[in-house]
Amino acid sequence: MLVLLVGMGGAAATACSSDNPKLMVTGIEPNIGDPEGGTYVRIRGNRFTADGPRSAKVYFGGRQGTVSRFESDSVLVVEAPGGKPNEVADVLIIFDPGGQLKIPGGFRYKDHAGPAPTVDDLTGKPVPKK
Repeated sequence: MLVLLVGMGGAAATACSSDNPKLMVTGIEPNIGDPEGGTYVRIRGNRFTADGPRSAKVYFGGRQGTVSRFESDSVLVVEAPGGKPNEVADVLIIFDPGGQLKIPGGFRYKDHAGPAPTVDDLTGKPVPKK
């Protein structure tokens, strides 16, 4: 089993090309998402499908995301699951067949600081009190 640990800083400097024989991840965008889930992210890398059809499972911390599609040999689209506000999660991609790639601290759930909007905020008009 192949396991690669990928740091976001050093990985971005590695070029993706069909000449590079390694399965690798070079980035994730966006790398910040909603704690309620539903953020679509693109995981970029190399040789995601070059060696034939693959499937993948992607975990954000211990929670599994929903793989939407392989957009190309170098882009995998995933819907992130929910998490805790301000949580920083490792992203683990498990390819079948293939191997595993890990992005330590690769995704952060943003904080929903402040109170939720009220009806007044949405309409601009005060709502009559009963």
